[in-house]
Amino acid sequence: LVKRKLFRMVGLLFPLLYLAAGLVLRPPYDRVPPLLILALFIGTMAWLESWRFRSPRVNRWLFEHFKGFTKEKERERVSTTTLFLIAAALTILLFPAGIAIPALLFLTVGDPVAEIVGVTWGRLRLVGSKTLEGTLAGALACFIAGAPLLAIDRLDLGAPILAIGAAAAALTELIPFPIDDNFTIPLGSGAAMLAA
Repeated sequence: LVKRKLFRMVGLLFPLLYLAAGLVLRPPYDRVPPLLILALFIGTMAWLESWRFRSPRVNRWLFEHFKGFTKEKERERVSTTTLFLIAAALTILLFPAGIAIPALLFLTVGDPVAEIVGVTWGRLRLVGSKTLEGTLAGALACFIAGAPLLAIDRLDLGAPILAIGAAAAALTELIPFPIDDNFTIPLGSGAAMLAA
């Protein structure tokens, strides 16, 4: 669990790259660098996914050798890493930087914290295996991860909007949507911040 969640911290690359691009490029061109990197990652994952679905032997090998980074439920379906990358690209395409960057941070930081705290210390069950402790820890981690962005004027992000986004990310992680929360968290929190 911890190994898989720490691997997801690689996802910090995308909001940080988007933030850095904004120092030299004006909107909407600041989206181009993170989207190019995401396109490369998504293309690689799409190739890998199609290869493993065509070959049971490749699929078996990948799951045996990357056990700490995969879930058993992913064996016959699209991996959460692929969904994570697609959601990141859609978030950057659909929302301005002041919403997309915190939404991507929420996905990268809040979701792992919620699961680790929920599994390790969670006692009060809310929905399925999700716990109150994990949900609250996830919301707090989202707000803390996004707080430094409040100091960046060009993002035009206020603390109330950030708090709404953090709460929406935690609720989106909690609700059992038919699609994985790696896809729904940034889009759900981004939509909530945009509406607010």
